Amino acid sequence: MIREFRLLDVTRAVLLVAASIVTVTYCSGSFALFPSVLACIAIIASLVYFKKLGCRDFAFPSLVGRVSCLMSSLAFSFVLVLGAHIRVAEPVIAGGVNENYIEPYSVYDVVAFCMMTALVFWILSALVQLSGCGRRCAFVKKFQRANGGDTFVPVSVSSVAIRALVIFLLYLPFFMRYCPGLFFGDTFSSFAQIMGWNPLSNHHSVAFTLMMGACIKIVGLFGLGLSAGVALLTVFQMACVSCTFGYLALWVTSRLGVSVRWSWLLVALFGLSRYCALYSVALWKDPLFSCCLVLVVAMLTDAVLEHGSRLGTPRLLVFGLLSLGVMLLRNNGLYICAALCIVLAIIAVLGLLGRTAPMESAFRMAVPLGLAIVACLVITGPVYSAMGVVPSEDVESVGIPLAQMARVAALDGDMTESDRSYMNELLPIGLYKDVYRPSLIDPLKWNEGFNSEHLKDGFWTHWVSMLLRNPSIYFEAWELQTFGFWAPNVKGADGLPENFLMGVPYNLVADAKASTGVTFRNLLAPFGDGVDVAIGLSAWSISGAVVFWLLMFSTVLLVSCGRARFALPLLPFFVVVRDALYCKPHLVLASLYRCGTIWPSGCVCGGCSWSVVW
Repeated sequence: MIREFRLLDVTRAVLLVAASIVTVTYCSGSFALFPSVLACIAIIASLVYFKKLGCRDFAFPSLVGRVSCLMSSLAFSFVLVLGAHIRVAEPVIAGGVNENYIEPYSVYDVVAFCMMTALVFWILSALVQLSGCGRRCAFVKKFQRANGGDTFVPVSVSSVAIRALVIFLLYLPFFMRYCPGLFFGDTFSSFAQIMGWNPLSNHHSVAFTLMMGACIKIVGLFGLGLSAGVALLTVFQMACVSCTFGYLALWVTSRLGVSVRWSWLLVALFGLSRYCALYSVALWKDPLFSCCLVLVVAMLTDAVLEHGSRLGTPRLLVFGLLSLGVMLLRNNGLYICAALCIVLAIIAVLGLLGRTAPMESAFRMAVPLGLAIVACLVITGPVYSAMGVVPSEDVESVGIPLAQMARVAALDGDMTESDRSYMNELLPIGLYKDVYRPSLIDPLKWNEGFNSEHLKDGFWTHWVSMLLRNPSIYFEAWELQTFGFWAPNVKGADGLPENFLMGVPYNLVADAKASTGVTFRNLLAPFGDGVDVAIGLSAWSISGAVVFWLLMFSTVLLVSCGRARFALPLLPFFVVVRDALYCKPHLVLASLYRCGTIWPSGCVCGGCSWSVVW
């Protein structure tokens, strides 16, 4: 086969090897020889493999597919170039303007960008061609024939319960070690509202706060104290997470058409993951939000796979309730459900007009979703107002714009006198250099000298004015606030092991009971300090940036293969990312779900949920 290669083939191979080296070194953030050699071997092997299959000329079902692959290749290569120039401190949230910065670019970046674009486009093209060779896996067809044309095996309640119980038992040592649950600053915020020390606020989900209050009242009926109420909430949350994972394990094997025995492999994966175990006992709103969102995505997938015949009234009711849970447990859940409802309605209308293949369950799912949205608006509007709930602060919705303006002030950028006066009224102008953190907005927005009320006085007018004078500074500020979402090659945004520990759980604070009234105990203390080695708070997780690009490329491949509808279940993920990139940059530290951004007051990010959804 080597003798059959022409000069053009050799040239392509050499360029491909060079591009693979550049890509790997950019992705890994280092110029290590070993991963580069492995990448070269993999690329050359795939070249020979596809040449053997006669797949040298890659065919796309449509122009849209080719454009999608090209645009994603350009975007990914551009992101890698940007990430290669981001330098951050350890920990990233502590870095100031001199520790977290952007290195200057050079002509080499242009060369690397072009080579990486060509390489990524070739790989995507090969995957499109390979997908086109077998639209459906042979084992799925075989399974379908064996089951009379029905690809899916029903997921029984008893089977889910058994697997959920196993996962719950694997999580139990973490509950015993951090009894009555990992209690963070965010947890205390909800706890203080239940105790009447602070008014009800939707800064953190009122639904989660009321669940905590309900658990405390339930144990109070049996003469038990606050600690037992918090423990009941933790156990309930563990049960929800375990049931979700138990169902997901069976659901995946059923939809793949493989033996149910393979579900135990997923049970082991979910049950033995320290990150997932810690996540189940972490008293944030995110675990329950994740459970609802995972099940919503599973039902969306069933609908897309034309499994809608089983979406009867009970399942549609469950879908609506889960969607309501998504919206009530996180404020950005409303955007997720609104986007889903609009897309489902569009699909249903296009199907009726004959513009696309009909999807019979689209309209049926859009109805309960729309009703859930109306219910959410009523609950978070008139009902919350009647309950005296304090709305979320304005500063929560302008995190990145505020960081951009603060960076201009901290770097003495170009400002008009009006802009300077406005920034001085938000915070004394001389404090920006010390208070501004490129990768964390909290020190600024929660500074005692910050005047958040002044945000209502022409904020966007001054934002635009400063943007026109400092576009590069604005872009750098956006990069340093959000790179954890999209840059897989930045050191400091890759599976932060200290995620939970940096939340400063009250369980590790000696006098925590004095300030909360909750007793924090280590029920495994008799087994010695060795317990913390096995179930400590340090736990690696998948980088959210890696998850983002894996799902992005999955979407591109589906569109390129003429199966764009199959990307619908990924829509919630991209809506969450949109909210993070443009409004709330809580995830400069990778998760996943990339995912929970942590600072001394606790985890305020929805990133943790990404890990679960992934």
